[in-house]
Amino acid sequence: MTVPKRFDILRFMGGLLKVLAWISLILSILSAIGVVLLPQLMNISSLIGNNEQLALATGTGAIFTGLFVLIGGLLNFVFLYALGEFVLLQLAIEENTRLTAALLLKMHQDSQPEPTPATAYTGGFTSEPAPYR
Repeated sequence: MTVPKRFDILRFMGGLLKVLAWISLILSILSAIGVVLLPQLMNISSLIGNNEQLALATGTGAIFTGLFVLIGGLLNFVFLYALGEFVLLQLAIEENTRLTAALLLKMHQDSQPEPTPATAYTGGFTSEPAPYR
């Protein structure tokens, strides 16, 4: 026995949240890589001169910033994915509840005794014996 699917918009939103979670994860990974590699790509040593300590601090800062971007993206991914799964979980619970209610109603109807067909009225009193045919 199956029940019809309801709440199509909520199903769409649950799936959309999961897709947005994956997009967020990919963008955060790419952003973290970009933040780490940007100082090397811009040749930061030519911009700040030959100060090795400042160049090292800038590189270290870029790595820590990249890690923070990556951790923030991972947290965002987990939150969005869990929210999408939670919406789909609630829909599955609702569908299972409707199916259970339908099965219980069917079981109750099947357990009821069959109604006996009414006998045809043959006339006379109930204390008289039925006529022979």
